[in-house]
Amino acid sequence: MILSCFIPKATRRLLLAFAVALGSHISESWAQAAPVERVVQSVQQGGEDAVDWVNRRHTFTMNGQPYGFTALPIIFYTPNSGFHYGGWAEITNYAIRPYRYRINTQWWLSTLGKRNHHIRMDIPELWGSRFNLRVVTQDLKDIGASYFGIGNGTRIDKEAERRESNFYRYKLEQQRTALDLEAELWGPFTVFSGVRFQRSSPSRVDETKSDYLVFSDPKPLGLAAGWSNPLSAGLLVDTRDDQEFPTSGFLAELSGQEAFSWMNPDYVYRRVTIAYTQYRTLAVHNLRPRTILVLRGLFENLEGEVPFYELTEVGGSVRGFDLAGNTMMRGYESRRFADKQKILLSAELRRVLKDQTLWGHFFQSQGIVFADAGRVANKLKELNPVGLHPSGGVGARLTWNAQLSLRTDFALSPEGHKILISFGSLF
Repeated sequence: MILSCFIPKATRRLLLAFAVALGSHISESWAQAAPVERVVQSVQQGGEDAVDWVNRRHTFTMNGQPYGFTALPIIFYTPNSGFHYGGWAEITNYAIRPYRYRINTQWWLSTLGKRNHHIRMDIPELWGSRFNLRVVTQDLKDIGASYFGIGNGTRIDKEAERRESNFYRYKLEQQRTALDLEAELWGPFTVFSGVRFQRSSPSRVDETKSDYLVFSDPKPLGLAAGWSNPLSAGLLVDTRDDQEFPTSGFLAELSGQEAFSWMNPDYVYRRVTIAYTQYRTLAVHNLRPRTILVLRGLFENLEGEVPFYELTEVGGSVRGFDLAGNTMMRGYESRRFADKQKILLSAELRRVLKDQTLWGHFFQSQGIVFADAGRVANKLKELNPVGLHPSGGVGARLTWNAQLSLRTDFALSPEGHKILISFGSLF
């Protein structure tokens, strides 16, 4: 009953089918339960000590298998969104590496109407096969989404903002469901395919006042609520030493999404995303990586009937994120730039400050220095290094049991500064 309040019917059916598969998978894993000592031996690989790997994640043992569990209440206040409340929780079975299955959930509301709910379930090596299964469902409502027009050279009218603080703001409700199946080919190569269901509904913050979204010229496509139901497919090349907190190797991705007319979407368009992330250890202390350099580049192309809010988002195999804001091009307003072609670049220098075990739980703190740049364009030939928008800053991250990460960044750009708070690693 509680889930039915915010999960669409198609999503609930997928989750029901997945729950049956997960229950069967868990029963099988319990039947094959092994002592923790044997599990430690089975996960040993590479240069990292298996005991240390398990101890960083292990919080309790059930049926002889190590589990990790973390949970955190969400309670804070912001002037734009009001009082926020909710919680975040994750449970992981670490009987194999990287894990046998993982369930992550978040329930997050604010008194002014913002919400961010999700459930994510992953099963690598489904029933001992080379297939990995992932289901994600989200229910989002952003009461302060931004639209500044289309193009790389859009300007913010400060006078209009002074007259009306929500001049560039609108409300965006989105229900998303993704079902993905990955197949390991050989070595680091993996192919994946899946289906997405997404309904988006933009609306004005205040119907009695003017705003840029409604009165912009030309009018953007996508002002009416609509579905985009693309199929997805792609190739991953993953040489990272750890999928959760990598310190060496790289992750390369080529993915595509297309909403076909026979799937009855309201918007028919194609998205192609190419991303490459490199991890390099620069310094080691006590046989553990202490300084890590991370470099990321991303290119995206959109074609077809693309609603305006999709122009301000970036896709990919696992999850999408807003262009600028908390993830890339930090220091700018979220969804600051919009167009069909995108190029994004990031560099981070991460320094492990301290590892500490308290009350049987492992904590790690990091200091971060970062730089971002990016731009958008209407045509591929216009996408060049000229016109890149730079930003940079510093940050800190606290990780609990190698599962939950809290991150705070202070970002600067030519348009101002931002203090950003987020869960998890950005990349």
